[in-house]
Amino acid sequence: MTGPQGYTLIVCGAPVCHGGLSGVVSAALRELVRDSRYGVLVVSGCTLGPVGCQLREVGPVVVVQACDVERRPSRPAVRVGPIRAAEDIVTVRDWIRDASFDPALLPADLTVLHRATAAAAQN
Repeated sequence: MTGPQGYTLIVCGAPVCHGGLSGVVSAALRELVRDSRYGVLVVSGCTLGPVGCQLREVGPVVVVQACDVERRPSRPAVRVGPIRAAEDIVTVRDWIRDASFDPALLPADLTVLHRATAAAAQN
């Protein structure tokens, strides 16, 4: 199986996602998408729903969906965040550039929401 050709980055624009780093995260992701051939950046409301959004820690969250050149999803989406530090931004940017989109390659603190939503889906 070949790797994904592109991706969609969904950045949370809800108030709970706004913090000291939200502008820096958005700028870094815009640059990343601009430099990619098949990347798309979308700003949306909270991807966890109104209750889930209020129950989580404040900070930017990104959902990454790998896709093919025709924009069809090729892997499950990964929720990343909340992003709390400048080092997190670099880690996420490099992880997206690597294009494996494997959440196991991210530090555990950046995949808390991904693991929680995956576990909730199985209950």
